[in-house]
Amino acid sequence: MASVLKRVTLPVLSVLVLTMGSAIQAQPGSAEVGPASPPAVTTVLPREISGVLLIDTRPHAWGELNRFLDLPPGFSGPGFLPYIPAEVNFARDIQPWLGDWTAIALMPGTPTMGGNSLQENGVMVAPIEDPTPIPNFVAQLREIQGEPRERQFQGVTLLEWPSQNIATTEGESLGSRSNGPIASSVIALFKQSKVPKLLPILAQTRPILPDGTPTAPEVPSPSRVPLPEQEGRPGLTIAIVPGYVAAAQHSAPLERWIASQDRGSSLATDPQFQQTLAHPERGRSLVMGYGLVPQLAQLLTAAAPNLNLGGGELGTAYNAMDVMVWMEPQGVRVQSRGFYNNPVPSTRVPATRTPKAVRLPASTYLTCSGSQDWWGAIGPILGQNFLTLPGLEQLSEFTQSTLNFNLRRDILPWMDGEITAFVFPTNQGFFPTMDENMKLGIGAIIETSDRQSAEDLLTQLDESITRQFSGVITLSRHQITENSVTSWDVINANGQTESLFAQGWISENTWMMTTGLGPFQELYPQPFQSLANAFTFQAALEPLPQPNLGYCYLNMGSFLAWINTFVPPEINASPEGQIVLNSLGKIRSLSGTGRVQNTYVQWDLLMFLSPRS
Repeated sequence: MASVLKRVTLPVLSVLVLTMGSAIQAQPGSAEVGPASPPAVTTVLPREISGVLLIDTRPHAWGELNRFLDLPPGFSGPGFLPYIPAEVNFARDIQPWLGDWTAIALMPGTPTMGGNSLQENGVMVAPIEDPTPIPNFVAQLREIQGEPRERQFQGVTLLEWPSQNIATTEGESLGSRSNGPIASSVIALFKQSKVPKLLPILAQTRPILPDGTPTAPEVPSPSRVPLPEQEGRPGLTIAIVPGYVAAAQHSAPLERWIASQDRGSSLATDPQFQQTLAHPERGRSLVMGYGLVPQLAQLLTAAAPNLNLGGGELGTAYNAMDVMVWMEPQGVRVQSRGFYNNPVPSTRVPATRTPKAVRLPASTYLTCSGSQDWWGAIGPILGQNFLTLPGLEQLSEFTQSTLNFNLRRDILPWMDGEITAFVFPTNQGFFPTMDENMKLGIGAIIETSDRQSAEDLLTQLDESITRQFSGVITLSRHQITENSVTSWDVINANGQTESLFAQGWISENTWMMTTGLGPFQELYPQPFQSLANAFTFQAALEPLPQPNLGYCYLNMGSFLAWINTFVPPEINASPEGQIVLNSLGKIRSLSGTGRVQNTYVQWDLLMFLSPRS
């Protein structure tokens, strides 16, 4: 079980921190503020650090995980150190000498080209509380990694183990090899394909199954074509200096860290970082993150050029960001803040969570609600502006070329109120018509102060659709209560009429659209059971600060029940698949809120977990 935790904990933390990437804050006074002194490891990191992730490695800091995970007896700390081989026994060979906070730092400097820039700038620095066990720790590394190359850099001995790449063939099953990655085995059962590696590989070795776990069935393949070098060990370089063990995949960032020790200034003295240390939730955080946004944007763009973070708004709007991760009674809580380069006056009033939620069914899979400010705030996180967000750019091109509407001029101006998008289960409408297994509907509810402009555009839209698809799509009008609803209909192969799209006004200033008339009627005048009254929805959002940008909510139980209809039987039959599905099944919901203050934008995330039985 301990080895499983080593494999699971770090990826979860990496995803939490990277995907939240720009911002949030707790409500003041919700927890006792930790001591003002910075973690000792920050005194040996350079002040101009690009980014750092600080992990609490004190023996009993992670004890609250027991509420949700069946931890092995004697488990302490996170159970791993980044870059250190998973075969090194954490409790026996690391914990006896380890201090309080361990840092994973991205060293400043010009990022290298290609997808390895994050790895090639990353350094782990772990404090030594008791140097006595260090020789045994190094001996364990030699036994596992083999004999290293030893050399000197500025008076420090470096132990270097080169990377080992092992070419594999398509005829081999990932699940059939010992040490086969659990996630890769599951993916391979869907389809043999390459998975882009956008996150830094902080674990030194590939995941291994618990002892005695049966292997997954092999995936047959007619050919044995060599694949790229995707297996084996990454490189490892170790340096031991007074008070600290430092490790990296490559020697270059480790050398830059050693060279930075003579500069006289450290991260601990930086005023911006001290603001992070004053965060109200620092005292109970298991993970703290801090970074300079322009440098992080450059590194992430080098790793994933399609994101274009370095050239987007993220690198220019914000100067720094921080992240806190801790345990709540409900599960895992994440807070992050993105600090503006220039303060912006905030006059936004708190957004309410319930008016649109009363229109949605309790079984809603996903909903996000907020003004254009909410949707626009997401853009800089992705290195985009509002109109170039994924999907909107294509929508803008489609409306212009096919419908002769300009998104910026004709559509967005009247969408000046709350905008709610949602996905919910239904047996009717566009998607079930296309595929009986696609039992879902998509919709939007939009408030406007300019109904006349909206009606003019919707009339033009109906005319354009019937002209463009003459003989295929016809319009029909339906009266629901006192309001008229327009449906776009087609004739299916059985000669029956199917509604693919429906839209209409549900109040004086509120317009709704859904993927079909049937789904529309399921929501209006009201759903059978309202999302606003659903316990899961209330429990997911109640602990979070009141938003003034908006919120998002994912009902993981409802969503997974739908996803499971597409899971191949061999996934459910494999031990790897069971581990993945059982882990996801622990998540009851994911919820987040956004809030703008004068000097920063913030995002809150709650991963609501089921307690272990």
